[in-house]
Amino acid sequence: MTASADDNQTGDHQTGHRIPLRGLLALTASLLAFDATGANLDTPLVTAAVSLLLLVAGMPHGGFDLALIRAAGGGADFGSRAGVIILYLGCAAATYALWQAAPVLALAGFLALAVAHFAEDWRRCGSGLLAGGLAAAIVCAPAVLHDGALRGLFASLAGNARAALLADALLLAAPTALVLAAVAIIMLIQNQQRGLALAAACSVAAMLMLPPVIGFAVHFCLVHSPLQFRDHAQQLGLRQFRQWRSAVIPLSTGGLAVAGGILWLNNGTSLAHSLYASSFMALAVLVVPHMLVPLVMAHLQTQQARRLRAVLSPVLLR
Repeated sequence: MTASADDNQTGDHQTGHRIPLRGLLALTASLLAFDATGANLDTPLVTAAVSLLLLVAGMPHGGFDLALIRAAGGGADFGSRAGVIILYLGCAAATYALWQAAPVLALAGFLALAVAHFAEDWRRCGSGLLAGGLAAAIVCAPAVLHDGALRGLFASLAGNARAALLADALLLAAPTALVLAAVAIIMLIQNQQRGLALAAACSVAAMLMLPPVIGFAVHFCLVHSPLQFRDHAQQLGLRQFRQWRSAVIPLSTGGLAVAGGILWLNNGTSLAHSLYASSFMALAVLVVPHMLVPLVMAHLQTQQARRLRAVLSPVLLR
């Protein structure tokens, strides 16, 4: 979703746009320092724990989806709400089926959607190209210094050794993406968005230097989710927990139930592997309806409006 007009007018007045900047800086610096000591953060147990944290901390920002669709004029009555939920579940089921039938293709699609989705966070840099480049840098950065680990994670997630080739593709794209990211951060500073610029720098640094799953968690839980959550809450005029809990809690619980179902269906070789694979597969399965259902509903509303105008125009012109 786009930023509100108030955010664009106030610039960096609300530093970081409710990103927990102090916590982000402290955690990123601490993890980088700890990693520099040679300590092994890339263990199956740590990966599993961080993967689970991704779901718990990241799921709530998608809990506004139904409320946003209703606010835009769709899903206002019970029948429409049920249709939206069925469409949501249908998209998730189709994505899960793709993961089972063609996991490498599904993983490639997930990476592409992640770039498109993360680009929404950086629109204040003033350029779609730069916003996309910054998002691509966040996704591609792990391939620069952690290519071996990333290849293993991709192969494990897809259950197919060919998925490791996707890490090679990210490595090829990384130099260009990182240059665009640097320019985007400079533009954010020039546009008086210093908090966002600092958050972007932390995200890129975490994804570049830390083990891939930990770096992703830093970005997803402390940058992407807070940005999206605040923008969505502002768009709906919901500022306090008692105002947004009825919108966020049911969908978040449903998303966690989907993740639990995937974990139950997943036949990993160990609990740690199952938690990692199921968490990322759940994110992939849920990002498709999270991004596509609002677009589908907006298209349907536009089509309905056109049909209504076509019916009413002859009457109004009499």
